[in-house]
Amino acid sequence: MLSRTATGQETNRIAEINTQEKKSLENAKTPQQRYKVLRGLMKIHFGTYYKRHDDKEEEDPMQLRYFFLTILLFSVSEYFGFAQQSTEWTLPEGTIAHLGEEPINDIAYSPDGGLLAAASDSGIWLYDGVTHQEVARLVEHTGEVYSISFSPDGKTLASGDSGGRVYLWDVATGTLLWSRKELSGSVSVSFSPSGKTLVSGDGAWLYLWDVATGRYDYQFLRGRDIQSLSFSPDGRMLALCDSNKKVYLLDVATGRFRHILEGHTDLVLSVAFSPSGLIVASAGFDKTVRLWDVTTGRLRNTLEGHTFDVNSVSFRPDGKILASAGDQTVRLWNVITGRHLRTLHGHTGFVNSVSFSPDGKTLASAGSDGKILLWSVGWPAADVNRDDKVNIQDLVIIAGEVGHIGETDADVNGDGIVDIRDLVIVAGAFGEVD
Repeated sequence: MLSRTATGQETNRIAEINTQEKKSLENAKTPQQRYKVLRGLMKIHFGTYYKRHDDKEEEDPMQLRYFFLTILLFSVSEYFGFAQQSTEWTLPEGTIAHLGEEPINDIAYSPDGGLLAAASDSGIWLYDGVTHQEVARLVEHTGEVYSISFSPDGKTLASGDSGGRVYLWDVATGTLLWSRKELSGSVSVSFSPSGKTLVSGDGAWLYLWDVATGRYDYQFLRGRDIQSLSFSPDGRMLALCDSNKKVYLLDVATGRFRHILEGHTDLVLSVAFSPSGLIVASAGFDKTVRLWDVTTGRLRNTLEGHTFDVNSVSFRPDGKILASAGDQTVRLWNVITGRHLRTLHGHTGFVNSVSFSPDGKTLASAGSDGKILLWSVGWPAADVNRDDKVNIQDLVIIAGEVGHIGETDADVNGDGIVDIRDLVIVAGAFGEVD
């Protein structure tokens, strides 16, 4: 005979719904989604309380309390559903979900946009960039795949896994060209702009691989713990971030640091160069995104708004918009002003990676919920009403908001106020279409 009742400590957990779980409730858009979230919270926080006598289950009185708690939480979730900010987007059409609902760690478009690669715990999935249909699976890894990078010509794909191994794949055939194990843990990989060199990093070790031969040169960065790396567009610098709360700009030719960027207050998880190579973005455990001037090494802007770790950053190809992924949201920022543009909701787990399509019109996001969501983000700034064309209607909207201070689509240049300058920009963009 087994009898189990709730302890005082377990009962107190009823009031301990943490910030991320509240976010899950906020982000549930339908009653069915809210029910699934609430059921998960009940299972995680309160367990199953029951009494069993002679192999017969009986309801415990505590379950009645949990039933009323469920009703209460459902009401709270309904409130959150009506309390969404006007700057948040709902889930768009044209989303695809990873089969098996397994977490996705990294995502990347091929240079021509023809393929979308997703790295998961069991391998790499390749999707058609237009139809979104699965076209191949690369599953010969020895551990969870944490990082992927397409070569500039799109013919090869590099990956790094938790077993400390680096892989190079032929994209057309799905054939493994070579793999090397020289590292001890999770590996981050990035191709140089020339496509001749592949860089990988783990812990304090930085490897530069000859793509053609698989041979390497290496550098030991004492006291570092590399989390992410990115080549500059001209291939002369490498941005690294580590658990020491710092970002490093490394001169590839000399092996010396040009700048050490300090400002983060916790581990830095992601780093990326802007298309111009003049700005570096970094993000991490301190819930912030930081923009740095590459020439001077000075901090340009700190972007705040995420409520949990920020796992990934990505610049739109025109360099005007930055996407950041963390908590259960994706946020879009004006790179010049640092202004928050949009918050994208749709994920039900942590968002691990974001990647813009080469034409800048689509943003892919993926995370621990196993979903790949595709967002339409290629609109011209002058297309105020988002009807895919810039015309007199956009001018009318701006004219009606002249003098408005704060975030609004009518503030085309992102300077915080709607004025004659926004009207001039729209007038000059007449005829542009998405």
